[in-house]
Amino acid sequence: DGAEAAYRAAIVLDPGHAHAHVNLGLLLETMREDIDGAEAAYRAAIAADPGYADAHANLGVTFTLRAQQSEQGGGDMGSIAALWDRAVKHFASTVAMEGNGRNLRNLATARAERTRIRAAAHYD
Repeated sequence: DGAEAAYRAAIVLDPGHAHAHVNLGLLLETMREDIDGAEAAYRAAIAADPGYADAHANLGVTFTLRAQQSEQGGGDMGSIAALWDRAVKHFASTVAMEGNGRNLRNLATARAERTRIRAAAHYD
């Protein structure tokens, strides 16, 4: 509660503070399980600093979570593939900025899942 209030206060004082947006997003995602709020925070961070690799990586994770949840809930394969497309886009941006092992694994996993879903959609 205190951390969330602090991040929100920092954002009010400086709406372009990308790190505060990312930290708020992480808090919302992990502590509140608020994927919509986390996505909005990561998007705000990217708007403030398009080159902020962690914001792209975290947004990619939110699309991964949405795709997994949608698939578990029996969602439309085309919609799930579109979520994986978004995850791939943000993980690819992250790799272009910081090609470390974690980012490369995230990108490879997202690409594999996108391919799997597209194949499943083709056979549905």
